[in-house]
Amino acid sequence: MKFRLVMSSAPDLKRDRMLLVIDCGNTNTVFGIYNDGGKVQHWRMTTIPGQTADDMAVWLSHHMQRAGLSLEQIDGVVVSSVVPQLLPSFRQLAAEHLGREAFVITADNTDHGIDIRIPNPAQAGADRIANTAGARAYGLPAMVIDFGTATTFDLIDADGAYIGGAIAPGVNLSINALYQAAARLPLIDPSSWKPDMPVLGNNTIDAMNSGLYHGYVSLVEGMITRLKASFGADMTVIATGGLANIFSISIAGVDHHDPDLTLNGMVAIYTSIRKKS
Repeated sequence: MKFRLVMSSAPDLKRDRMLLVIDCGNTNTVFGIYNDGGKVQHWRMTTIPGQTADDMAVWLSHHMQRAGLSLEQIDGVVVSSVVPQLLPSFRQLAAEHLGREAFVITADNTDHGIDIRIPNPAQAGADRIANTAGARAYGLPAMVIDFGTATTFDLIDADGAYIGGAIAPGVNLSINALYQAAARLPLIDPSSWKPDMPVLGNNTIDAMNSGLYHGYVSLVEGMITRLKASFGADMTVIATGGLANIFSISIAGVDHHDPDLTLNGMVAIYTSIRKKS
């Protein structure tokens, strides 16, 4: 089955509100602006653990002004972060620059409404909780493959509960490890990768491109097969994350490519909380 690229819409928000969605990963942080029609705009910045709320406010204000928006339009803030050092800055950004209290998605705050069915629920990262919420818009059970600093595989059962998964080194980590460990091997740029690259390389560069690209495709396909077998049933497979666009078209078993899955999952969580209040 060929995958389908999905630009999914967010759950309904009231027209007079704009929601700031902050998805902080180890490598990049995405700032998204949503309203009742879905995503309005988003921007990506390099994640810097020591970054201050003031720096973020200046950066965000600049990008919003260029898009014809302003900080005053933000009525709510929801944060998912795998970098604990930055949580105080995100909270300060919301409180001091936006006049809002940020809702921070964490495993120990059960207000997120996601059932976490693993022995130690506190080990579920905020990104995996958000991905679980996003996957509910598709057929369940589901598997979310998130291509980021690490490549994570999240399994969601038929009830919409997170039941575990797997973590593999991310593509760029693998590239950098090979470059740093082998003195004579160059640094590979994945932006040049194409599905029709030859598997058999007849020079160093082609051989590295093949091993990294086709090897990674094989890794993900193998994990899809093994995780489905472990689960004991077929499931919808959704790819997301910064590098998903490079691989989704080549990986057998990926049903959907949704670049906004994590952000939309965060919006779904926030919207559910607002409806309860």
